Amino acid sequence: MKTATREYNGKNVDLDKLAQLIVEFFNEEHFKTQSGKHPDGILIQAKKGGVFRTLLAMDRAFTIVIEGDQSNFKIKMGVGSWLKDVGVAAIEIFFVSELVAFVEVPEALWSYEIEHQLWHYIENQIELGIQ
Repeated sequence: MKTATREYNGKNVDLDKLAQLIVEFFNEEHFKTQSGKHPDGILIQAKKGGVFRTLLAMDRAFTIVIEGDQSNFKIKMGVGSWLKDVGVAAIEIFFVSELVAFVEVPEALWSYEIEHQLWHYIENQIELGIQ
Protein backbone atom coordinates (compact mmCIF):
# COMPACT_ATOMS: atom_id res chain seq x y z
CA MET A 1 0.00 0.00 0.00
CA LYS A 2 1.40 3.35 -0.92
CA THR A 3 0.68 6.49 1.03
CA ALA A 4 -2.60 8.13 0.03
CA THR A 5 -3.40 11.75 0.83
CA ARG A 6 -6.72 13.53 0.56
CA GLU A 7 -7.32 17.20 1.26
CA TYR A 8 -10.54 18.74 2.52
CA ASN A 9 -11.15 22.47 2.23
CA GLY A 10 -14.03 24.58 3.45
CA LYS A 11 -15.26 21.90 5.84
CA ASN A 12 -16.21 22.46 9.45
CA VAL A 13 -15.10 19.20 11.06
CA ASP A 14 -14.12 18.47 14.65
CA LEU A 15 -10.82 16.69 13.98
CA ASP A 16 -10.68 15.12 17.45
CA LYS A 17 -14.12 13.57 16.87
CA LEU A 18 -13.06 12.39 13.42
CA ALA A 19 -9.98 10.74 14.93
CA GLN A 20 -12.16 9.02 17.53
CA LEU A 21 -14.50 7.72 14.80
CA ILE A 22 -11.52 6.30 12.90
CA VAL A 23 -10.32 4.52 16.06
CA GLU A 24 -13.84 3.11 16.53
CA PHE A 25 -13.87 1.91 12.90
CA PHE A 26 -10.69 -0.11 13.49
CA ASN A 27 -11.85 -1.39 16.88
CA GLU A 28 -15.04 -2.74 15.26
CA GLU A 29 -12.82 -4.59 12.76
CA HIS A 30 -10.90 -6.12 15.71
CA PHE A 31 -7.69 -4.16 15.22
CA LYS A 32 -5.46 -3.08 18.08
CA THR A 33 -5.32 0.73 17.99
CA GLN A 34 -3.37 3.59 19.45
CA SER A 35 -3.46 7.31 18.84
CA GLY A 36 -1.62 10.41 19.87
CA LYS A 37 -1.98 14.12 19.50
CA HIS A 38 0.84 16.32 18.28
CA PRO A 39 0.91 20.11 17.93
CA ASP A 40 0.75 19.60 14.14
CA GLY A 41 -2.00 16.98 14.09
CA ILE A 42 -3.25 13.57 15.16
CA LEU A 43 -1.68 10.15 14.56
CA ILE A 44 -3.72 6.94 14.59
CA GLN A 45 -2.28 3.44 14.21
CA ALA A 46 -4.12 0.14 13.84
CA LYS A 47 -2.79 -3.37 13.49
CA LYS A 48 -4.09 -6.89 13.71
CA GLY A 49 -2.97 -8.56 16.90
CA GLY A 50 -2.33 -12.18 17.69
CA VAL A 51 0.42 -14.50 18.79
CA PHE A 52 1.42 -15.44 15.23
CA ARG A 53 2.04 -11.83 14.22
CA THR A 54 3.95 -11.16 17.45
CA LEU A 55 6.23 -14.16 16.87
CA LEU A 56 6.99 -12.97 13.35
CA ALA A 57 7.71 -9.45 14.68
CA MET A 58 5.27 -7.91 12.24
CA ASP A 59 5.32 -4.36 13.58
CA ARG A 60 3.56 -2.83 10.61
CA ALA A 61 0.38 -0.86 11.12
CA PHE A 62 -2.14 1.11 9.13
CA THR A 63 -1.11 4.65 9.96
CA ILE A 64 -3.37 7.66 9.58
CA VAL A 65 -2.18 11.24 10.05
CA ILE A 66 -4.66 14.13 10.27
CA GLU A 67 -3.15 17.60 9.80
CA GLY A 68 -4.63 21.08 9.60
CA ASP A 69 -7.58 22.83 11.19
CA GLN A 70 -11.31 22.13 11.19
CA SER A 71 -11.86 24.07 7.97
CA ASN A 72 -8.87 22.93 5.92
CA PHE A 73 -7.17 19.65 6.66
CA LYS A 74 -5.58 16.65 5.03
CA ILE A 75 -5.54 12.98 5.88
CA LYS A 76 -2.59 10.76 5.00
CA MET A 77 -2.97 7.00 5.13
CA GLY A 78 -0.26 4.40 4.68
CA VAL A 79 1.74 1.76 6.47
CA GLY A 80 4.16 2.68 9.22
CA SER A 81 6.05 0.95 11.98
CA TRP A 82 4.01 0.34 15.12
CA LEU A 83 5.22 2.84 17.71
CA LYS A 84 5.94 1.48 21.16
CA ASP A 85 5.31 4.83 22.85
CA VAL A 86 2.91 7.27 21.21
CA GLY A 87 4.23 10.37 22.95
CA VAL A 88 4.83 13.68 21.18
CA ALA A 89 8.50 12.84 20.58
CA ALA A 90 7.66 9.44 19.06
CA ILE A 91 5.11 10.78 16.56
CA GLU A 92 7.26 13.76 15.57
CA ILE A 93 8.69 11.75 12.67
CA PHE A 94 5.27 11.53 10.98
CA PHE A 95 5.09 15.32 10.80
CA VAL A 96 8.71 15.94 9.82
CA SER A 97 9.45 13.55 6.97
CA GLU A 98 7.16 11.46 4.79
CA LEU A 99 10.14 9.52 3.46
CA VAL A 100 11.03 8.05 6.83
CA ALA A 101 7.59 7.77 8.42
CA PHE A 102 5.83 5.44 5.99
CA VAL A 103 7.44 2.15 5.01
CA GLU A 104 7.17 0.04 1.90
CA VAL A 105 5.66 -3.40 2.40
CA PRO A 106 4.83 -6.08 -0.13
CA GLU A 107 1.33 -5.21 -1.34
CA ALA A 108 0.03 -8.74 -0.77
CA LEU A 109 0.41 -8.31 2.99
CA TRP A 110 -2.10 -5.48 3.31
CA SER A 111 -5.72 -5.36 2.39
CA TYR A 112 -6.82 -2.71 -0.06
CA GLU A 113 -10.36 -3.56 1.02
CA ILE A 114 -9.81 -2.11 4.51
CA GLU A 115 -8.25 1.03 3.03
CA HIS A 116 -11.18 1.47 0.64
CA GLN A 117 -13.73 0.92 3.41
CA LEU A 118 -11.94 3.40 5.67
CA TRP A 119 -11.81 6.16 3.02
CA HIS A 120 -15.50 5.60 2.33
CA TYR A 121 -16.27 5.75 6.06
CA ILE A 122 -14.19 8.92 6.59
CA GLU A 123 -15.79 10.75 3.68
CA ASN A 124 -19.30 9.80 4.82
CA GLN A 125 -18.54 11.14 8.29
CA ILE A 126 -17.15 14.39 6.87
CA GLU A 127 -20.23 14.85 4.68
CA LEU A 128 -22.47 14.26 7.70
CA GLY A 129 -20.71 17.20 9.34
CA ILE A 130 -18.79 16.05 12.40
CA GLN A 131 -19.02 19.00 14.80
